[in-house]
Amino acid sequence: MWDWIWMGLLIFFLFIILEESVYFLWNRYVYGRKERKQRRWNNRNTLGIDFLTRLHVKEKWQKFNRKVRSH
Repeated sequence: MWDWIWMGLLIFFLFIILEESVYFLWNRYVYGRKERKQRRWNNRNTLGIDFLTRLHVKEKWQKFNRKVRSH
């Protein structure tokens, strides 16, 4: 009896793996690889450094614009 239960579960999980593989490969075929997006995400995700540098540059740019406009 337990053999049938284990075989059923094994077939079920193999079917899920097969279905997800087909879904992944089809989306990759239709939409192409996402290497560029993944690379960009990994670079930005590094401790939020990209966000902080952009914020810092934005502040400097705003200060510069204020100085230019005031003269």
